[in-house]
Amino acid sequence: MALSNTKQLDQGSLAFRAEARLLQELGERLVAQPEVALVELIKNSYDADATACKISFSTDGKTLIVADNGHGMTKAEFENRWMTIATSKKAEDRVSRKYERELTGQKGIGRFAVRFLGTKLQVVTVAFDPKRACKTRLVADFDWYKIDENSSLEDTSIPYKLYKVEDSEKEGTTLNISGLRRGGDFALNPSFRSSVLNIVTPIAGLNRGRFKPTRRASTNDPGFNAHLPGHDDTESLNIAKYVLDNAWATLSVDLTDEKLKYEVTFYGESKSHKLELDCPSPISAGLHADIRFFPRRQGLFSGKGLDGRTAYTWVKNNSGVVVVDRGFRVKPYGDWDDDWLSLDRDSAANKREWRSHIASEYFPIAAREKNDPALNPALYIPANHQLVGAVFVQSSNRKNPDNEEDLIPSTDREGFLRTDAFEHLLEIIRAGIEFLARVDKTRLLDIQEQLAREAAKQVKAEYKAAIEYVQSVPTLTNSQKTRLVQDYSNLSKKIEEVEEYDREARRKLEVMGSLGVVAGFLTHEASRIVSTIGDAAEVIEKLSRKHPELRSSLSILNESYEALKSHLDYTKLFVDATHNFKAVQFKSAPQVRRVVEKFGKFSEDRGVTVHVDIPSDIIVPAMPVTVYSGIFLNLYTNALKAVLAVDSSSRKMEICFKNSSTASSHIIDVMDTGVGIPPNVAARIWDPMFTTTSRLNNPLGSGMGLGLSLVRQLVEQARGRIELVPASAPYKTCFRVSFPSR
Repeated sequence: MALSNTKQLDQGSLAFRAEARLLQELGERLVAQPEVALVELIKNSYDADATACKISFSTDGKTLIVADNGHGMTKAEFENRWMTIATSKKAEDRVSRKYERELTGQKGIGRFAVRFLGTKLQVVTVAFDPKRACKTRLVADFDWYKIDENSSLEDTSIPYKLYKVEDSEKEGTTLNISGLRRGGDFALNPSFRSSVLNIVTPIAGLNRGRFKPTRRASTNDPGFNAHLPGHDDTESLNIAKYVLDNAWATLSVDLTDEKLKYEVTFYGESKSHKLELDCPSPISAGLHADIRFFPRRQGLFSGKGLDGRTAYTWVKNNSGVVVVDRGFRVKPYGDWDDDWLSLDRDSAANKREWRSHIASEYFPIAAREKNDPALNPALYIPANHQLVGAVFVQSSNRKNPDNEEDLIPSTDREGFLRTDAFEHLLEIIRAGIEFLARVDKTRLLDIQEQLAREAAKQVKAEYKAAIEYVQSVPTLTNSQKTRLVQDYSNLSKKIEEVEEYDREARRKLEVMGSLGVVAGFLTHEASRIVSTIGDAAEVIEKLSRKHPELRSSLSILNESYEALKSHLDYTKLFVDATHNFKAVQFKSAPQVRRVVEKFGKFSEDRGVTVHVDIPSDIIVPAMPVTVYSGIFLNLYTNALKAVLAVDSSSRKMEICFKNSSTASSHIIDVMDTGVGIPPNVAARIWDPMFTTTSRLNNPLGSGMGLGLSLVRQLVEQARGRIELVPASAPYKTCFRVSFPSR
């Protein structure tokens, strides 16, 4: 756009202007609930070094009175602080004047929430004025409707009167709020009183760590209390202490100086369960959490001096994990309808994995646990109604742009801004509750195992008593006694064998879990080695053109390279299958043929015939491709071992993949003409570390007995089923894998 013919008329700078109704936006629309508005006024009393803030009504019930015994305001302070919107004074002065309390106010607009409560306000404040060398009482009147009529804030005039008063008059500030909205009934409602007190005085009895109210010896801070009409919390405090002291478990979380510590302690146990880790965090002041766990477990409150129904009612009324910032609770975290930690959401969805990255890294859920509802600790994550706790923090109130990602309260006093610090707060507390679920589930399994051992011990004792009884019965002949004693002895011996087998299976499962980590590491390292061998083969191939004597060695190297690469691809399928859970639909036949090709040359060289009897249009229900391939690759190698274990002259060596799908199920049978599976071991083939090939001279090796156990886990993970079924001639073994079509 050409500017050559334009003529400048004026220049300079402009200032922002604000209409008086801005106070309406900062007041009536700043908060959404009356209890939040009232708490903003109580916070001002706390910051003014008051020891008490009393909420009451005038005799006619038309005026709500908020009175404190703080240091009050002089005329200059009233003008420069109360009458200045968004004053930065509290951001600069981080502690109160007299008792050096950490200030709760930050933005200089909280006091305008008084508009949410009524249409008129009278401020009466008594303070010592050092300039006048006397105590003064200032009385100012606000009519919010008249103020809104002004076109500019600069035109707004608030009438006030200033008096000199006697030294005996007590300092403090009183707010008389009239023209009450909702008729003022809200302040008399028991649920309203409870809501205010829950914000002002979060649950007594919880450990606040280093976030306890600071009462410096030099200032003799006597503390702070809020009093509401008709409120007496003596009985409530007694019940709270009793219930909290008898919690099933206590979770403590502490973040200090980039060190994160979790600790879980169970009722009546001196030994705790701890997890400590380095944890750099944008939460500059750190945090401390005390969370109590109240599952419906037998005998939790019995015989302890309080009716269990009363205790559980208290838990229900106070349940949730709240956040406490500088001594005051931050809504809505921990409200009955708030699920900020996604506990109820995951519990309802039966989520089988940890949500937090901390839990996934430091105490991950093993594959066998993930697929077994009786073992998976994620399925036992505590719900909000089972927890009573608080997270104590100190949000940022510094005027520092470097702190923009710290914990920052939102302007409407509803939660924190979604900064990096808040996201980290969410991650840390969620991981702590997941740690609690892990420890609790492990402990319950240990208790069940101990009870099973005691039950077995009791049964063996009963067998012993039965034997002694049989031997003492005079009417039995010696042969009858001998037979009965032998029967009881055999039963006792079988119990011991089952116990030993159970112990051995548990040890093998632990080894199996650690092998997952080893397999991932070895697969990564083997990939690098295979790549190096491939590069070396290319170099030797070039050299063999000038040196023909290298060709025989090159042939052996290439064959070894291909074999190693096939084995590596085979291992990768299982490693990938445990991490990749993206479900898609695909055709079965191409995937099975690809599996067969992995050991195609190996099978061909040894005279093994492989049939793939699967129509090209068969579609696999949605599941991860790596899971499907991993299942049939393992069944294929098992079949190869079985057919190579028999004398090739006595029977044909054949393997067959056959489709047997129905309208409701996708079914593939894997059959072979190998050694077969004896009936007496058929039930144990699914056990980890159990193998039937350990004594076979097999070119594929004996294996570790992990294959079928892994296969069953992968099949069940995809909501399928695998079973050993009778094989049709000429086959000796048939594994049937089925998945629901929908």
